[in-house]
Amino acid sequence: MLWKILSALSGACLAGAAFFAWLNQQDLEKERIRLSFANANLKAAQERKAEGDDSLKSRQEMLATAQKDRDAAREEVLKLTAEAQEKEAALAVIKGNLEQVTAQVTSVEKQIADAGDIEKLVAQIEKLKKEQQDAEGAVANQTQRVASAKEQYDYVVSQITKLRDTEAQGRRGIVAPDFTARVAQYFPEWDFAILSKGNSQGVFANADLEVKRGRQVIAKLKVRNVEQYGAIADLIPGSLLEGNSIRAGDTVVAAAKQSSEAPPKPMTDGTTPPTETPAPQMDADTPAAPMGSDPFGAPAAPAPAMGSDPFGAPATPAPAPASDPFGAPATPAAPAPASDPFGAPATPPAAPAGGASMTSDPFN
Repeated sequence: MLWKILSALSGACLAGAAFFAWLNQQDLEKERIRLSFANANLKAAQERKAEGDDSLKSRQEMLATAQKDRDAAREEVLKLTAEAQEKEAALAVIKGNLEQVTAQVTSVEKQIADAGDIEKLVAQIEKLKKEQQDAEGAVANQTQRVASAKEQYDYVVSQITKLRDTEAQGRRGIVAPDFTARVAQYFPEWDFAILSKGNSQGVFANADLEVKRGRQVIAKLKVRNVEQYGAIADLIPGSLLEGNSIRAGDTVVAAAKQSSEAPPKPMTDGTTPPTETPAPQMDADTPAAPMGSDPFGAPAAPAPAMGSDPFGAPATPAPAPASDPFGAPATPAAPAPASDPFGAPATPPAAPAGGASMTSDPFN
C-alpha cells in the first residue's frame, strides 16, 4: 500500500516538473524572439549612424570649402583696397603738379605782357603746353586705373555676397527659386525618391521640393540625405495628388513656400532673434566707402604715408612731384597757357608795377 502512495506522489511530482519545463521552454522561445528583434534594431541603428556620419562629413567639407573661398575673397578685397588707395594718392599728387604748372603758365603770361624777348617766351609757353598735355594724359591714365580697380573691387564684393547667401541657404536648407532636377528613381513601397542632383548642384538637406508634371504639382518632397551628385527625398504624407504617382523623369522644382523661411519665433524676453544682414550692394549712385575701410566691418586703419608699403615693406622715398608713382619715367606736365584743366575761368595777366627787363627770368 505504501509503495502505491509513493508512486502516486512521484507521478504527481513528475507531472509538475514536466509542466514547469514546458512553461520555461515557452519563456525561452519568447526571449529568443526578443533577442532577434533587439539585434535587428541594433543593426538598423548602426546603419542610420553610418549615414549620419557620412552626411556630417560631407557638410563639414562643404563648410570648409566655403570658408576657404571667403578668406581668399577677403584677402583679394584688402589687396585691391590698398592698390586703389595708392592710386588715388598718386592721382592727388599729379593733380597738385598740374595746379602748380597752371600757376606757372599764368605767371608766364603775366611776364609776356611786359617782356621784350617775345620769341623766347613763346618757346617756353609751347614747352609748357606740351608738358600740360602730357600731364593731362597721365591724369586720364590714372583715372582709368582707378576705375578698373573699382570694378575689380565691386566684383569681389558681389562674389562675397554670393558666397554668404549660398552658405546661409545651405545652413537653412533652402534651394534657389530657379532650382530644377529630375526624379531618377522612385520607390512607392517606401515613399522616397532619388534625385538627379546633389549638393554640387544646389541641393541641401531638409529642403522643400515639388514634383511637377507639365504645369501641375502632383506631390511634395522633403530632402533627407544629400550626396555630391544625388539626393534622397521623402514624400510628404498626404501631398500626393489623388490618381497620380511619381515616375522616373518627373520634374522637381523648389517649393513655392519653404518651411525654413518661416518668421523667427519670439524669444522668452519678448524680442526676436537677430537675423543675418545682407552685404551692401555697390551702386552707381551710392558713394563708395572711404579708401582704407575694411568691407568686412573692421575699423579703418590709418592711411600709409606716401612711399610706404601698406603691407609692411620697408619705406621707400616718395616720388618727385612730376614723377610717375608707378615707376614710369618722369614727364613734365603743363596746362594750356590761359586755361584751367579743372574748369576754372582763365585769369587775365596782371600788369606789373614796373616793366621786366629783356634778360629777366620769367620763373624768377
